[in-house]
Amino acid sequence: MSVETSRGLRSFFGRIRSFAVAPVFSVFAVGGALSILAACSSDSHVAGNSAETGSPELAGILVLDGGKPAVHARVQCVPGDYNILAASNAEQTLPSAFETETDENGNYEFDTIPSGSFSLEAFHQESGQMLLLQNLNAEEDEPLAVNDTLRNSGTVKLLVSGAFRENQSGEAIVIGTTIRRSVSVQNGKIVVDSLPADTFELVVYMDGMSPFGFKDVSVKPEETTVWGDSVTYTLKAPLALPEEIDSLGTVVSNFPLAIRLTGMEITFDSAEVVNGRWEAVRISQDGKRSKKLPITQTYFDASAKEAVFWVSVDSLNVFDSLEIHFDNTMDPAYAKDVFPTNRSYSLVWHFDSGLAPVDDGAEKGYFEGLPTGAVAADGVVGRGVELDEGDVIVVENSSAADSSRKVNLNYDGSEYFCFSVWVKLESLEAEQIIFKKSKEYALRYVPEKGFVVDLWVPDSSSDSVKYAWSSGTSGIKAGEWVYVAFSRHTISQSNFYVNDRKIEMEPEQIAWTGVRKLVDFEVGGFTGTIDELMLGSCYRDDDWTRLTYLNQRPENYWPVVMGR
Repeated sequence: MSVETSRGLRSFFGRIRSFAVAPVFSVFAVGGALSILAACSSDSHVAGNSAETGSPELAGILVLDGGKPAVHARVQCVPGDYNILAASNAEQTLPSAFETETDENGNYEFDTIPSGSFSLEAFHQESGQMLLLQNLNAEEDEPLAVNDTLRNSGTVKLLVSGAFRENQSGEAIVIGTTIRRSVSVQNGKIVVDSLPADTFELVVYMDGMSPFGFKDVSVKPEETTVWGDSVTYTLKAPLALPEEIDSLGTVVSNFPLAIRLTGMEITFDSAEVVNGRWEAVRISQDGKRSKKLPITQTYFDASAKEAVFWVSVDSLNVFDSLEIHFDNTMDPAYAKDVFPTNRSYSLVWHFDSGLAPVDDGAEKGYFEGLPTGAVAADGVVGRGVELDEGDVIVVENSSAADSSRKVNLNYDGSEYFCFSVWVKLESLEAEQIIFKKSKEYALRYVPEKGFVVDLWVPDSSSDSVKYAWSSGTSGIKAGEWVYVAFSRHTISQSNFYVNDRKIEMEPEQIAWTGVRKLVDFEVGGFTGTIDELMLGSCYRDDDWTRLTYLNQRPENYWPVVMGR
């Protein structure tokens, strides 16, 4: 090759290189310099058969983000109507004439390009950077030179409606490209990753459904973008006390507040309202906003138009309000410490997520329940569980304390102890066991005594004593929800409530002998429905107990959320 030709070639590629660092591609006519290039090139990585034909239809230089040549990048020309899923197996691989590879300097060229509109794709394996240029056209007898910069890939999350099932699988493609990605529905969004930075239409084929087109999807390098109509809600829940309570006698902090949303506050036409992020803050009377409060969701039913959230309110001031905000463009970020696993919450069963097994909503979730015969039913807050007399829910491996856990379900007679539960008994004719841990503690219903709390207190120096607190039968009706809450600090300092009625009766003392045999915690021995069982090692005062009842009761609950 002559010195003059070499200089001309360097000049040509110098012009291309100056365009290559631009953020957009350039297209211009190719003249005699490309013919000289084709005739002189001996590099095996130079695309096409230009050395034979001497007339490339498309050529240029590709660089990586940062300016280095995109060495040995795969480059493809893809017809504008190409559909990789609709094509036959043989057609899913492009003709060899439409595929090439860049050389050591990032140069590429094609002898043959698709007629009409086409896309140019490039992928650099070592860096993972890629390029997509769409809607290219070549006029007859006017070859193209196209140069550009490869970029890091991006991810897009497609907001979807309730027509899609969680974990539903499928594939996403871009017509006129070889882009094909396996996808699934996660948290109400179809996540498509490893996409070139560009704007295009994604066609999604989900199992058992007709294809969906998502137009003007914009992808940015190294970013995750959200495509779709944004949905936001800002709701307010005044914390002013209901009429039943005039004031709070104590400071109530870190209180788990159930927030029930209905069709009056949010739209239940799709799952969008649960497939985004809910956040909660407390707003004081003077307008100051707290830090974000721990919030978690336990229940969502589009058909029943009901959702249940729990917020841990750091300080319950009756002059404050709770603000709850939802944004579907953000990923869910629910807290685990609404019910912290410590003395306060050893076990928390909401029964909202089914029976296989019963989830433990406490922070650590140590104590799942294994049901036998129980079935899901309407609860007092969200869902509950219905049992017949022979049905049980057992916490396996809970008989003895586990040194690897900071909490357990045991009671030795000297510790703090507390529980709360909602029960609906179908009949009040016979004695029934609600839950028990044999010769440690139990909750029973006795026709002439009402609800009875049993605590076995062993004593090494004398006969041990079982203390039995009885509620009486006032306010207890068959087929109606009843709230039962109990806590103790010492035998003389106990707190016992049925609904909002405080039980003032002293416990019955019953002597017992023998060795305590530790067994697993068990719910069952009654016919009816149970919900919102919470068990721990703490003492709950009157304010806490009554507020829990008012918050969780099935009707006229507190607080009331103001709608849209």
